[in-house]
Amino acid sequence: MIYLSIMNDFNILIIEDESLIAYKIKKILECENYNIVGIAKDSSKAIHLIQENDVNLIIADITILGFLNGIETVKLIQEGFSIPVIFLTAHQEEKFLKEASQVNYLGYLVKPFIEEDLIREVKLAYYHIKNKSEKSIIQLSDDYNYCIGTSVLKNKSEVIVLGKKEKCFFNILVLNKNNLVSNELVDLLLWNDEIIDDATRRQVLFRLRKKVPELDIETIKGEGYILRV
Repeated sequence: MIYLSIMNDFNILIIEDESLIAYKIKKILECENYNIVGIAKDSSKAIHLIQENDVNLIIADITILGFLNGIETVKLIQEGFSIPVIFLTAHQEEKFLKEASQVNYLGYLVKPFIEEDLIREVKLAYYHIKNKSEKSIIQLSDDYNYCIGTSVLKNKSEVIVLGKKEKCFFNILVLNKNNLVSNELVDLLLWNDEIIDDATRRQVLFRLRKKVPELDIETIKGEGYILRV
C-alpha cells in the first residue's frame, strides 16, 4: 500500500499528438498507479499543464503538432523547470540522439513500443528522480536553501510558502542563477499564450521579493532578471 501511495504522488505529463497512443500510455501507467496530469498535443498545451501541475516526469513524442517539435518543447520547458523526459520516436537514428542530448532525458522508446518496456523505463525514471531529488538542495545564501526536486524553499528550517506564479518564477531564477533570465522566457513559462504587461510581471516579483528580502534578485530594465548567488 505504501508503494502505491508513493506512485500516486508521481506526476507524469504525456506530450503526444496521436490520441490512440497517448491514451494507451495513460491507461498503462494509471494501471501501475502513476498519476497522469494530462495529455498535450503541442507545446502550448504542454506549457499550460506544466504551469498548473507539479510534474515529475515528461513522456514526449519527438514529432508533435505545432511550431516546436517534442525535443524543442522539452528544451524550452527545462529552461524553467527541472523535469526530465522519456522520448518516444518512430526512428532510432543518430540525428535524434544528437538533438536529444541537448536536454535532460532519461531514455527513449521506439514506436511501436512494448508495454513492459514502457513500464520498465518509467519505473527506472521514478527511482532516478527520487534519488536525485533527495540530493538536489541548492544553497542560495547562509540562510536560504532551495530543493529543485521538490520546489521547497527554506529560510534556515522554516519553509517559505510560495504561490503558483511565485514558485514558477523563483524556479526559473534558481535554475539560471547568476545569469540573465529574459522577460520573454518568464512571460512564456508563467503565462504561456496570454498577453501581459510589465506591471503584471512586477506584481509577482514584488510578492516574491517580500518573502525573500535577503536574496538579491536584480531587475535589468527592459531585459529581465538575475538571481545573484
